[in-house]
Amino acid sequence: MHRTDARFAHRTGSWTRRAVTAALRAPVAAATAATVLAATVLAATVLAATVLAATVLAATVLAAPPAAGAPRGAGSTRCIPSLLTKHRGTVHIDFWESMVTANGATLRRLTDAFDASQRKVRVSLVQQRSYTTTWLKYQAGLSNGQLPDVVQLTSIDLQGVTDSRSVTPVQSCMTATHYKTSDFIPRVLAAYKLNGVQIGMPFAVSGPVLLYNELVLAKDGITSPPRTLGQFVTDAEILKAHGSGVGLKLDPWHLETWLASANLAFVNHRNGRRGRATKAVFDTRVAKKIWGDLDHMVKSGAASTNPATGPEEYDNLLGIGSGKYAMTIDTTAVLGTVEQVLAGGHYPNVKLGVAPFPVYSTKVRGGIEVGGSALYISNRQPAIDQVASWDYISYLDSTRSQAVWAKGTGYIPIRKSSAKTATVKALWKASPGYKVAYEQLVGGANSYATAGAVIGPYTQVRTAELNAEKSMYQSGVSPSTALENATHQIDQILAQYDRRIGS
Repeated sequence: MHRTDARFAHRTGSWTRRAVTAALRAPVAAATAATVLAATVLAATVLAATVLAATVLAATVLAAPPAAGAPRGAGSTRCIPSLLTKHRGTVHIDFWESMVTANGATLRRLTDAFDASQRKVRVSLVQQRSYTTTWLKYQAGLSNGQLPDVVQLTSIDLQGVTDSRSVTPVQSCMTATHYKTSDFIPRVLAAYKLNGVQIGMPFAVSGPVLLYNELVLAKDGITSPPRTLGQFVTDAEILKAHGSGVGLKLDPWHLETWLASANLAFVNHRNGRRGRATKAVFDTRVAKKIWGDLDHMVKSGAASTNPATGPEEYDNLLGIGSGKYAMTIDTTAVLGTVEQVLAGGHYPNVKLGVAPFPVYSTKVRGGIEVGGSALYISNRQPAIDQVASWDYISYLDSTRSQAVWAKGTGYIPIRKSSAKTATVKALWKASPGYKVAYEQLVGGANSYATAGAVIGPYTQVRTAELNAEKSMYQSGVSPSTALENATHQIDQILAQYDRRIGS
């Protein structure tokens, strides 16, 4: 997905295929002092920019009156399709997008096809390189007035962009054009709804999966990949006894995903979807079991952790290539790159398997949260631009476009009809792992828990969550104490955000 860096923006397309390929092909080397220093400076710069952007956002929200009848903080401009129908000439719109390399090339092809399909609208793609950059630039634009017609932001930005009061909910355009949504995966739409109103339109969707080396699991007597967290822990111990183990990326999103798989919310007010989140509610028996199991794996040596950013961020994947690990959990956004590297013959002892995320328990009907991003329409632009933006968004989310998008990027098709196309069927036949992520979102419960949490200061919340988890692994803090500390700190972060923004 939310987070001050591209990794935490997640879950998604923030990885470039070129960078990951280079990482997988290169030997694992210790970071130089210069690299560490550069990473430190970058982290400090991003943090400073985030604080500044939050201040700008607060000032902008407090200066703007609430829109009557709109979701809290949403723009009030109505979508008027007749404006585009009656317009003579061409409407030019800007799209701030966050795709790179192969994903960016596929988006360009789709945009060119849209431009060629009609004469009313022309789209200029403005590449921002990462979700973090896009969000920071968008927040700055709230003050300087430099905002796009369409912007691509991750799921954890939903509350922030809504609080900015700068977007026209796509629900307005859906209603005005009698747009049908029955073909969409329900949970994908739900991820970008607040108080029952569709704020953003989902576009690039991903999810977490289990990646494993089929050869190692078979050799060690594990006949099928683990389906639950408990089986994940048991299999890790078996792998350890035979000389490998699990690569565990330090990603706080995992706790939220395991909670959702148990159909449990992360914050109050129905996960922040029926009122602003003011309290963390995850310090439960289930969360203690989740972190307790993970802590046991690390302390026993069955699993090793690595950061989600910096020179060691790909160690969980590199470890599968080297034989150090036999299993890891990562986003489906890496599948294309990993398969590309394996096809080059660089790791002949690896036969990649892809399985569903190991849920908390098969006895509980939860679900996997939606990762990725959505498209938002700025209400700071003329009304006709907003209609033109909806026309473009509708094209990107059409059955054919979503099939082309899935094939070109590996993202999950968000329409059920797209999954039935020859394009996607051929993709899934050649790379069955892609189908796993789709089936995860189609199956399970559709609830406030599985739609994901809606939190304004999500970056700070994720940082607090990550620090608590690291204290458990690195400083010997008990899982229960770590969860208690995380809950307390997150409550303070939420209260501070509410005071800045105004509830």
